[in-house]
Amino acid sequence: MHAAPLPVLAAGHGAAPRAFVARTHLPWPLPARSVVIDTRRRAVCTRGSVAGGLCLNPRMLLTSRGRLASWRNVRWLLGALRLTGAETAIVVGDRMRSEDFVAGMLYVAGQRRVEVVADPVTAWLARHPGARGAGTTRGVFREAIYSAWPRTRLVVLRQELAARLRAGGRGYLLVDGRARGRYRRPGHIPGARSLPMADVGRDQAAVRGLISTRRPVVAYGAGPYGSIAYFARLRMLAVRARVLASGWRGWTHRRHVRVSPGRTGVPTPDKALAVASAGAAIMVLAWRMTRRR
Repeated sequence: MHAAPLPVLAAGHGAAPRAFVARTHLPWPLPARSVVIDTRRRAVCTRGSVAGGLCLNPRMLLTSRGRLASWRNVRWLLGALRLTGAETAIVVGDRMRSEDFVAGMLYVAGQRRVEVVADPVTAWLARHPGARGAGTTRGVFREAIYSAWPRTRLVVLRQELAARLRAGGRGYLLVDGRARGRYRRPGHIPGARSLPMADVGRDQAAVRGLISTRRPVVAYGAGPYGSIAYFARLRMLAVRARVLASGWRGWTHRRHVRVSPGRTGVPTPDKALAVASAGAAIMVLAWRMTRRR
């Protein structure tokens, strides 16, 4: 289901148009150099989408374990969909979070301009039967070279954030997009503020604060899918956010962190080194025992 549409923020007089925006309705006919990206399941998209639409659902951008595909593979996939990055990608679907995730991935990959439509596309097609056509899925071979300059600098690595926190730096403004209950238990990254994704469109005071702050905003959700979707939602509201793409799960995975309600400790390098050394010692011992046999 679609959440309440985000407020559409117009650029000021004389300002360059932003590269990531929210739209209430799908424009028809499509503007020049625009292409529709349909985020519904491939079987649904190929059976009937906006004429000329490309089928790109979240599963195509994630591994079987729910991690993000490598950016190299993402760009190859976009080329197989005949995208070059120079188009305006108009993202549609029936689930807002799926649209946000796909839009966020396109934006980080380097797409020139990304627009996300709030109106569910299935309902829109019912009102505009003349605009209906078969959706196009990826080809077997790459049919275009995706040559847009990537925005991967917007992705914050787990190690980068941990090093910053260990050094006591308060440069980042961390924003946690999970539900408030999850923020409190099992906890959150030290110093993070709670702004659930469901509240982003309603809590205008919090969003204005993120827009006006001079500190670099870093957003994260439960995992890669939620983190990229949350990041996309903030960028559409003109928040100059970066994203911890691995999310909360990535932050706590294989890290010896102290977790308590409302707080998550930062691991020290000594603990990580001790664990790694112990693991290496066990592997060497097992190898030697095998050799003796």
